[in-house]
Amino acid sequence: MKLTPPRFRALSFCLLLSAAQGAHADIYLCRDANGTLVSSDRLTNDCLTYGGRVIGSDGTVRRRILTAKEQAQAAQETEAAQSLARQQRERQREDRALLLRYPNEAALEQARLNDLDRPNALIRDAKKQLAALERQLKQLNIDAQFYPQGPLPLELRTKFDENKVLTQQENTLISGQNAEIARINREYDALRARLKPLWARAASAR
Repeated sequence: MKLTPPRFRALSFCLLLSAAQGAHADIYLCRDANGTLVSSDRLTNDCLTYGGRVIGSDGTVRRRILTAKEQAQAAQETEAAQSLARQQRERQREDRALLLRYPNEAALEQARLNDLDRPNALIRDAKKQLAALERQLKQLNIDAQFYPQGPLPLELRTKFDENKVLTQQENTLISGQNAEIARINREYDALRARLKPLWARAASAR
């Protein structure tokens, strides 16, 4: 049944009358393909296609009837909310674990120093090797002075080449370990920023 304004007013009156008489049947109010409001005593295809409302016997809206698109959107919103809630719970678990591992700033900085030990040790060793290679190179240059007209003997040329390759290797190692130190410091700086408010809340809760 298509509802013109007079019919709609009549329907409203009937709904109120039914409520007064204690009727319990629900009315489905939905739009059809032409956008006309249609009433029914059951769920119709128009309701599923275009959406509508379920009116109770007391004239109040019991619930909305969602279209397929609205249902999909509602499902996406529900999934997004659930995903956000899962992320928040996971974040809270991570925060608790971090507080157990780093209860204060001193513990965090000690962990930083521990993680920096290895790259710093490798850099120290590499610098010692570079110093030894530099001393070797000076001696090789002294030895090369005995051959002002060249060419240098094969053994001496080989030592020059080895010195160059080893020097490059040690410099590459130092560069790589400096990058590792920077990475470690970035991670601990980020942890410190995350833990500071957690430490403050833990201190205020004591």
